[in-house]
Amino acid sequence: MKIIRIVSELDFGGVERRLFLTSKAFVNDVEHDLTILVLGKKGKISKEIQNIGIEVIGFSKNSKIPNFLLIFLIFRKLKSISPDVVHCSGSEANFHGLLASWMAGVPHRIGEEIGYPAHDRKWKIIFFFVYLVAHDLVAISNAVKDKLIALGEVPANKIRVIYNPVELKTGLLLAKNKSSKGNDFIFGITCRLTPIKNLSTLIKSFSVLRPTDKHQSLQLWIIGEGPELESLKYLVAKKGLIGKVIFFGYQENVVPFLCKMDAFVLPSFSEGFSLSLVEAMLCSLPVIATKVGGPGEIITTQTGFLVDPYDSVDLIKNMQFVLDLTEEERRLIGKNAKAVAEKKFTLKKYKNELLKLYREKIE
Repeated sequence: MKIIRIVSELDFGGVERRLFLTSKAFVNDVEHDLTILVLGKKGKISKEIQNIGIEVIGFSKNSKIPNFLLIFLIFRKLKSISPDVVHCSGSEANFHGLLASWMAGVPHRIGEEIGYPAHDRKWKIIFFFVYLVAHDLVAISNAVKDKLIALGEVPANKIRVIYNPVELKTGLLLAKNKSSKGNDFIFGITCRLTPIKNLSTLIKSFSVLRPTDKHQSLQLWIIGEGPELESLKYLVAKKGLIGKVIFFGYQENVVPFLCKMDAFVLPSFSEGFSLSLVEAMLCSLPVIATKVGGPGEIITTQTGFLVDPYDSVDLIKNMQFVLDLTEEERRLIGKNAKAVAEKKFTLKKYKNELLKLYREKIE
């Protein structure tokens, strides 16, 4: 089976990490030939994927919708490869890739919604027609599926929910090791620093937490980079939190940071899924996350807490609750979180569900 995956970019981020894991799953699979097409420039993850033996083809074109030249270039490449399956991920890839694969007569055409959609009327109409040429649409959570149905972009019988795979970069589920930082209590988040992540509310909420007898010193670690960095640093200085809120920038491997944290907080205005959340769970962390979107399907009452991202009082209450728990109580929640993540979001399970979907139209 020849499989083509189409993405807009392949530098860094959740989609990119998932494509790398997918490539790992297919690298020694002699029955399935995987090739990845990148609409824009090939980036860091492209090199990692090529290094393990998967072909990556970059068009180096502007992927802004619509780019009719890009559709033609994809069409021409697909005609030369003659794939059995084309699987596009993300809005730009769906628009250009699905239309090109329809023109090329690809037997099984699959789109994928990688986030929590918030399309206005114009985009609802555009993607309604784009998804008409797709045989199937993958949603990364039931919340995303429900949103797509509510928007009227695609019928329910065309949507397949397949959860993202998550695997720590080290390949090891490390035990927590906090001896180097004494009794500081560390809240943390790993994400791109964009408005949707609601980081200003997180910083403001952190600023009013009450220390405990055991944890007199509190810290908030923010790992990632993005356009909000300078404004968030200004907010930290304004709140007198320099030295307490620490920005570590982009980290290729977040595991050493997660293993130093006491709790993970993700107060985004919405999340389609959240690889970062599951990574934190794999590191045995109790988690606090938005109730908007996919996290409600990841977190249970035994593994963490869901909060309203528009209600700072709710966020403060849950952060303070986790802070006030005993070490044994937090450890039990973290242990449960790790067990759930290991069971539900494995790479093997993801690959099996993909292949089941791929085979439906070509066998």
